[in-house]
Amino acid sequence: MGELVLQRTLKIMLVSLVVLAPVQEAPALASDFGTSGMIKMPNARMAADGTLRVTIATDEVANIYNITFQALPKVQGTFRYTIFNPDQVSGSLDGLRDRSYEIKGELFAESGWRPQISIGARDVLGTGAWEGEYVVASKALGNWDVTAGIGWGRLGQRSGFSNPLTILSDKFDSRPKPFAATGQGLGGSLFRANAALFGGAGYRFHKYPLTVLVEYESDQYKREVDLRTLEKPSAWNFAVLWQPIRNTSIRF
Repeated sequence: MGELVLQRTLKIMLVSLVVLAPVQEAPALASDFGTSGMIKMPNARMAADGTLRVTIATDEVANIYNITFQALPKVQGTFRYTIFNPDQVSGSLDGLRDRSYEIKGELFAESGWRPQISIGARDVLGTGAWEGEYVVASKALGNWDVTAGIGWGRLGQRSGFSNPLTILSDKFDSRPKPFAATGQGLGGSLFRANAALFGGAGYRFHKYPLTVLVEYESDQYKREVDLRTLEKPSAWNFAVLWQPIRNTSIRF
């Protein structure tokens, strides 16, 4: 069966989503990066097994084209092509065209008071422009779906702190410089250097086809600031998801 979702968010001009999968009563929402998530940040949710999702997200930072496949009930993968600085901001030095691959796996299913917990890497094959890893937990509380996580790489920039994994090994204290050749594995930098916290929540109205989303983003967009595409990006993102008819959504 097919599902078409048209979404708009603050700072996002257009996001279109196509899902080929059995219809779910409460489908996992797609983030701007294609994987199940909130707005820009990931959550721990998985789509239905066999879901194929195609998304296009556009804003002043980048146009992001994603193909996401729920290959197994607990494994989700995303192929991504990004056009940075699509509006050709005056003075910006960014002209990168980037290909990357993201992998996300469920560690624990939600049960009782235990949240669903997943682990992922946003750019395991690529130039490292989106390089970041995360461990994230999501819990349904009535109409709320609450998420909290810890991120590394780009997801460890905002209010970052010392990597807790240095307890295991000192090698987690430093991170190799990103921007490898496209298609090169970046395994040597996974979960290294500073970490940061992120989180958010969604409230779904049962009487109305609306979901309100808010998130705190740990990506500080240092790369885009250094390249003069952005000045001071906000840590907060907000969106409203409207579902006027079954299997169709618009996000503002």
